[in-house]
Amino acid sequence: MLDRFWVTNFKSLVNVEFRPAGVNLLVGANNAGKTNLCHALRFLALTARMPLDDAAKHCTAEPWNLPNVYGGGETIELQAECTLTSEAEAFRFVYSLRLGVQRVSGGCPVSRPFSVHSESLKVTGGPFMDRVLLENTAGEVRLLHEGESRYVETTAPASATMLCRLFDLQTNRRANLFKRFLGSWGYYNLDPAELRANEAAPMQRVLEPAGSNLSSVLFTLHNEEPREQRRLVEAVKLVEPRLDLISFQSPDPDHVYMFFEDSQRHRFGVHNVSDGTLRYLAICFLLLASRPRDGADLPAPPLVMIEEPENGVYVGHFKPLFERIDPSGAGGQFIFTSHNPYFIDLFDGGLERLHVVRMGAGHSTLVRPDPGRIQQLLGKFSLGELHFRGLLE
Repeated sequence: MLDRFWVTNFKSLVNVEFRPAGVNLLVGANNAGKTNLCHALRFLALTARMPLDDAAKHCTAEPWNLPNVYGGGETIELQAECTLTSEAEAFRFVYSLRLGVQRVSGGCPVSRPFSVHSESLKVTGGPFMDRVLLENTAGEVRLLHEGESRYVETTAPASATMLCRLFDLQTNRRANLFKRFLGSWGYYNLDPAELRANEAAPMQRVLEPAGSNLSSVLFTLHNEEPREQRRLVEAVKLVEPRLDLISFQSPDPDHVYMFFEDSQRHRFGVHNVSDGTLRYLAICFLLLASRPRDGADLPAPPLVMIEEPENGVYVGHFKPLFERIDPSGAGGQFIFTSHNPYFIDLFDGGLERLHVVRMGAGHSTLVRPDPGRIQQLLGKFSLGELHFRGLLE
């Protein structure tokens, strides 16, 4: 579970600390920095899976503009603290990453704007007490050989983190545990046009950020975990009561077509299903069907970010869905962004999950409102109305 995230000089985020609960809501005006915070989390996750420049390109079409334009700093710094369990033992990890930044020169973007200045991974738990598992200083690396409590020294290019280059070996079990945790964070900004795509992605189990492989992911679920698919159908019936089952056709290796069927076997392709219904289906998958089940080998992103999930969906449908989420975060943490006052109202019973992002003089600030003060105001206004009136800060 992610306990703390800190970032500075990333887009509008300068010295911002985020302590997420199990389920979290980010609110704020347009351009306040809600998405920037999600992108910073996503960027850090991607650096555990791919080179820095590729990670930046996945976050923005202009990766050279990731540094804060007002700060003038030549580095981006990110830290993550988390608690993970392995073999019934709890381990606390602290990961720090400092990146050098080459800014746009003469109006032309540089080809490789990022490099690793330093990174470190420490662990506490079991036989370890604030022990360095990995340390990288300007390409000079030392890795703890966990079985023998000795360090192996090597060198690494600055184009990717050493965490990304780490091999899955028994000698680095805890470091790889953290790498898998960080690298599997999921970010989603679901696009109805992408959700209707029919290109095949064989055996994929993880949804793409825009939802472009939804048909293929659900086809895999249909083949491997039919009970989970039925559970998913039952959840989506709240939006589409006529839905009896989801079926598929795969006429060639390159395409998968998904259909909604009613009890009379009438079939409706995804182009005859509303945008909101498809978004709700994808969200149900992320919140329910991709969670771990006893005996089911399904992916379980430990942290899932979903931008404005209420777009095109009747907000009342989210209340029974959210009641099925474990608020402790034990089954995975969730971060939502929203402007919708009725969606915001869903969090009036968990005010500690609310985070307000606001734009200051060239950078964003993150505020967690005082639950006691907000509770008093809820006697006069709903939570969404408080946000509308600017009373949450």
